[in-house]
Amino acid sequence: MKAKEITLDDDLHSLVGQINCASWDEANEMSEYDYESLKRYLERSDTIFIACNEESEQGTVLLGIASSRIEMKPYRMDLWLYVDEVDVCVDQRNKGAGKLIMQTLIEIAKKEGCKQVWLGTEVDNAPANALYRSLDPDEVAEVIGYTYETDE
Repeated sequence: MKAKEITLDDDLHSLVGQINCASWDEANEMSEYDYESLKRYLERSDTIFIACNEESEQGTVLLGIASSRIEMKPYRMDLWLYVDEVDVCVDQRNKGAGKLIMQTLIEIAKKEGCKQVWLGTEVDNAPANALYRSLDPDEVAEVIGYTYETDE
């Protein structure tokens, strides 16, 4: 099993195909991926996209993906990594992919000089909460989230 930071040098067409053919459930809130959107996402200097794969007799199998970005505080110029999504394929869970993805993101955050990694999940998402707690967080807080649609 290997988790890798995806760059513009990777085969994005193949990755998009793997993502769109993978088994996701409602917990993933997965949207259809397309080459152009992923390419534009990766062109930004502040984004980090991780793919976790495993080699099998059938070839490379996608286990999960994650998207995140490096942010800067408006004071002291502290950097922090905001993890937007960590998604593990339904038929690939309980293999350690989510943990490897998070460990990879934490290592990238350290390498980039981030003071902190931040992510959130739903209170009732027991598997995600178990994963994140297993990584020995410095703080666990209950957060209420709000969404505002802009009709754009």
